[in-house]
Amino acid sequence: MRKCQAVVGCGGSLLQDVTSFRSLIFYCLLIWLAKSMGKRVALLGQGLGPLKRPISRKLAKHALNACDLVTFRERVSFEAARKLGVRKEICSVTADLTFVWDDLPNRKLKAELGVNLRPVKEHWRVDAFVRAMENALKEENRILLLPLQPKFDELALRPLAKFPQANWWRYEIWLDGLKGIASVGSLIAMRLHALIAACLLGIPFVGLNYDPKVANILSGVIGGRILPLSAGESEFADAINQTINDRAACSDKLREFASTQKVEAQRNFELLANKLLG
Repeated sequence: MRKCQAVVGCGGSLLQDVTSFRSLIFYCLLIWLAKSMGKRVALLGQGLGPLKRPISRKLAKHALNACDLVTFRERVSFEAARKLGVRKEICSVTADLTFVWDDLPNRKLKAELGVNLRPVKEHWRVDAFVRAMENALKEENRILLLPLQPKFDELALRPLAKFPQANWWRYEIWLDGLKGIASVGSLIAMRLHALIAACLLGIPFVGLNYDPKVANILSGVIGGRILPLSAGESEFADAINQTINDRAACSDKLREFASTQKVEAQRNFELLANKLLG
């Protein structure tokens, strides 16, 4: 930090206490350390929260107010920051930085349906989801199991590996994991960036809302359906069927949404240049 003029935190939800309270303290301390050394600080493309503890909300408020610029990837987080008492003049609503990504893999259909799951502790009706998959899919529907964080996601996907139509997408480099997403006609996914990749590639999806950020960013997308983890078997099955059947009609709408978000995501860097370098 001594050798730089500005410190920039990029993407994600850095200020939250669900993963760990220690994580929140770590990022707050980084911000305060940078400011104590006279550096400019910006947080780009942020989500905010969840902040379950009163002390977490106080820490987040003071850390954000210490920044020179904070951009939020969706309005819910922006409003949460304003409710905490964060200064309006340092805050803007933009979009997730992933939408700037333009090195897209080629579309090569290998399976009708791709599935990405991650381990979750609460409210996940995995048995209902597996039954819905069994009832919604025909024998000829090939399934690609897509672990984006391999060691963790593979555990969550294991109940689907018993399907005769299922195959694993194995890879070593993260970008090759994204090629797996480009290989499916429709996608069911928990991880936000798998769903953003689907938008960029024009792939209809069912998003499983394991974290508020999924619904906050993608709930209004035509061609995407966001379901709670507590959804019933029939809800899962209907969403899967509709996503498969609406494939052609939704592709252009998804790309249109992604294009709009890309413009907003690029504003992160324009605001950074104006605020810190101007």
